[in-house]
Amino acid sequence: MSEILRDKGGFLSPTIRRLEYGGRPAVMKDFRTRNVITRRVLAPALVRREFEILRHLEGVPGVPRAYAIVDGAALVTEFIDGRHIGKFKPGELPDDVYRRLAATVAALHARGVAHLDLRQKKNILVAGPQPYVIDFANAVRVRPASPLRAVFARLRRVDESGLLKFKARNWPHLLTGADREFLRRHRGLRSFWIFSPHTDRAKDIVW
Repeated sequence: MSEILRDKGGFLSPTIRRLEYGGRPAVMKDFRTRNVITRRVLAPALVRREFEILRHLEGVPGVPRAYAIVDGAALVTEFIDGRHIGKFKPGELPDDVYRRLAATVAALHARGVAHLDLRQKKNILVAGPQPYVIDFANAVRVRPASPLRAVFARLRRVDESGLLKFKARNWPHLLTGADREFLRRHRGLRSFWIFSPHTDRAKDIVW
C-alpha cells in the first residue's frame, strides 16, 4: 500500500508516495508515470545521481538514508515524520535545532556536497530535536580532484545564504553583526535580479 503525498504532474515533477520498504517507513520519488522521455531518458540519470549523493552522505545526522532505486525511475528514501521549517513561528524552535541544522550543512560541505536549494522551506524538516535536510535533486557533489573544486566555496555560500534566511526568520536573536551585514548586502543584490519577482515581507526583514 502507498499513499500519494504530492502529484503536481508536469514534465519533470515526480509523484511523491509514502509507503513501506523492507518494513520501514519510506518515501518514493516516482517518475514512472511520466512521459516516455522523462521516465526512460531523464529520470534514470536524475534518480541515480541523487541516490549516489545520499549514499555518499550516509551517516550524516540530519540526512535521510537512501534505500533503493526501483525500475530505474523511482528513488526510495527514509521517511522523515516532521514538519517543514516554515510551519514554525519565530522563537518556537529551540536554539539547539539551529545548531544541529548548521552542523548538518557543515557536514555536507565537508563531504564535498552543496545542496543548492536550502532557501526552500519544504527542504528542511524538523522531527523532534533533529532537523533534516531533504530533496537532493539539485545537489552537486564535488570530488577532491574535480575542476569544480575551485568554485566550491561559491556553492557553499549558496547553502549558507539559505541557512541564514531561516536563522533570521526562526532564530533572529542568534544573528551576529556579520549575519546582518550579509543579509543587507544580499537584499541589495536581489534588487537587481530581473528574472523573477521578489518581495521583502516585513517579517523577513532584519534590521
